[in-house]
Amino acid sequence: MIEIKVPEAGESITEGVLLEWHVGDGDHVRVDDELFELETDKITMTVVAEASGAVTIDVPAGEKVSMGQVVGQIDETATAPEPVAASVEAASQSTADAPAKAKPAAVESGPVDKAPPKSPPPAPESTPAPSENGTSDDPLSPSVRRLVAEHGIDPSAIHGTGRGGRVTAEDVMNFLAGASHGGGRAPAASAVRVADGPRETRERMSSLRKRIAERLVHAQQTAAILTTFNEADMSAVMDMRSSWKDAFEKKHGVRLGFMSFFVKATVEALKAVPALNARIDGDELVQNHFYDIGVAVGTEHGLVVPVLRDCDAKSFAEIERDIGDFATRARKRKLELSELEGGCFTISNGGVYGSMMSTPILNPPQSGILGLHAIKKRPIEVDGEVAIRPVMYLAMSYDHRVVDGTEAVTFLKRIKDCIEDPSRLVLDI
Repeated sequence: MIEIKVPEAGESITEGVLLEWHVGDGDHVRVDDELFELETDKITMTVVAEASGAVTIDVPAGEKVSMGQVVGQIDETATAPEPVAASVEAASQSTADAPAKAKPAAVESGPVDKAPPKSPPPAPESTPAPSENGTSDDPLSPSVRRLVAEHGIDPSAIHGTGRGGRVTAEDVMNFLAGASHGGGRAPAASAVRVADGPRETRERMSSLRKRIAERLVHAQQTAAILTTFNEADMSAVMDMRSSWKDAFEKKHGVRLGFMSFFVKATVEALKAVPALNARIDGDELVQNHFYDIGVAVGTEHGLVVPVLRDCDAKSFAEIERDIGDFATRARKRKLELSELEGGCFTISNGGVYGSMMSTPILNPPQSGILGLHAIKKRPIEVDGEVAIRPVMYLAMSYDHRVVDGTEAVTFLKRIKDCIEDPSRLVLDI
């Protein structure tokens, strides 16, 4: 027997919630098959099988578990059940090969009354198609089964993006969203009048959501947060991107976005104003001499901030590639805990959601965070004349215990200068 244990998720994490099992009790799995989802206060991860065999579940979904706790076993000696299709074919073949039995002779006293023919047995309910490992387990996870049942959806109508084409909860929500906006058709059963539903519902906050709430409140209670604002004319960056985006994508295999410009500009600003690259640790002021930038990514499970390492040594293409990879894996809950730790500064782009202005909250123990916003055409002064230009408002929140107002304004002005004249980033001036 191989024990299924809750994996260690970092020194600061001692417990989590076993969200859901991807397999049933007694199901046969192979190495690296998904077993269950574990949600901690920092990250949600998928735990996979370390061996092949039959699964025994000891802890049901929804229970709080500790790191290292045994939640089930895998019996390596158990053999995979024969595929259903193969069993039916074998049975049909053996029946065809068996010699026909001789009919009994009629009794002399008269013909025997024939018993009425038996009605055929009722057809069994549709069973899931056998999986690649030969099992006939339900390909839908418990949470997905609940969603499709609640909305009366046929799972076969949903395109699955999970492993082996498995339909995920995100696939179901995307299907419903597409139906509500005319991008797809959901059955009439999913249309429920508001008056027919409850006026309110309650559910327990997830560990991740509770941790986010605690960290935000802690940041406001322990740091002297102040925000400074500026605006950046995006014309130069947009012109450069428009001129080189096709050649850039052809050479590097990744699209050229705006975020790489801001990451590079932030590195230059941190070099110019080192106070923003420092943090308070007890009674000590710790000065960072590295440039690991956190990039906030919004998912349906909450906000996570994966960290881009050594951004001063990365190219624009490497930054764009890393950001795209982080965003994809964050939405699929595939980020590692180590990828969320150790950043020295954070960039949060609310502009992708249409935000015009905000005052971002610090990501402790960092001393600064840059908030980006939507690009809008506005009248501004250019060389003594009024011109219509694409403008983005910038907001930089900082810990006033570490950073003085002059340093904060200088920092944000440096970012503005690099964005309005991106050749500075290439020439390092």
